Amino acid sequence: MVGTSARALELRRLHRKIPVRRYRTLVGHWLARWFRRPRPAAYEPVPAIGPGEVALTFGGHATVIARYPTLAVAFDPMLGRWVGGVRRAVEPGVRPDDFRDVGLVLISHRHADHMHLPTLSLLPRSATLVVPSGAAAEVARLGFARVIELQPGADLELRGVQVVAAATAHGGADLARGLSYVLRGDGPSVYLCGDSGYFSGFADLGRTYAPDVACLPIGGFLPASFRSRHMSPLDALYAFEDLRARMLVPIHHGAFALSYEQLDEPARWLVELAKARGVRDHVLVMAAGQSERFVVSTGSA
Repeated sequence: MVGTSARALELRRLHRKIPVRRYRTLVGHWLARWFRRPRPAAYEPVPAIGPGEVALTFGGHATVIARYPTLAVAFDPMLGRWVGGVRRAVEPGVRPDDFRDVGLVLISHRHADHMHLPTLSLLPRSATLVVPSGAAAEVARLGFARVIELQPGADLELRGVQVVAAATAHGGADLARGLSYVLRGDGPSVYLCGDSGYFSGFADLGRTYAPDVACLPIGGFLPASFRSRHMSPLDALYAFEDLRARMLVPIHHGAFALSYEQLDEPARWLVELAKARGVRDHVLVMAAGQSERFVVSTGSA
């Protein structure tokens, strides 16, 4: 594999002309959306899972529920209709009842579209809540059975599922510093990343864990300066290759217009890029509310 620094330089060159549609003005788009109801999500039943399997449900934005036979894990649960003055474009793909079986909640960082306190207040209090360093005091009043702060490199095990915390590149501010997570249980391993720019940490994780499924963010990359904290679809494909994963599930797109690329463009461009790079069969773009079952094999889903 080409060195990470060389790949970063290559990505900078390839991003000089990004072939996506943009909003002329974000404020104008936000004002127009204030008067529109979010589009409905396509709710699907969660498939039954057995030994050696994991089911992923995409809840929209960065929300994912990963279900192993012994444990359901919620990542960055966010059912809110607003982020500041930005209205949600598509309804959440999960409802409060969909979290009833969740025993572990993982939070990537403290931005309100990822650590959403009103949504956390709806989750089972019996669950263990994992947050980045410095966030425990903010969630303590919610009454979860156990709140754990992790640092990159730390891990825990719950009901046969190991959770390894890893670093991200989302900026140095208190609210931005956070974690990604590798899940390893009785089924395919899953990597969950809520927000990050492209960096060498993906290659490090690939050498150590090579997760089967990588849930990677693909939105929030325009203007170009945003790429220091958010990946474009092209960045995410490079991260996917560095991780040595076999399936890429894009997240953090299609729900909130928080940057200048139009909402549907990240998913469209990702598919276009995956075809060009010969990995289309390894990219699964899920709609909000969609669930897929993954098995331990050389197949996909």
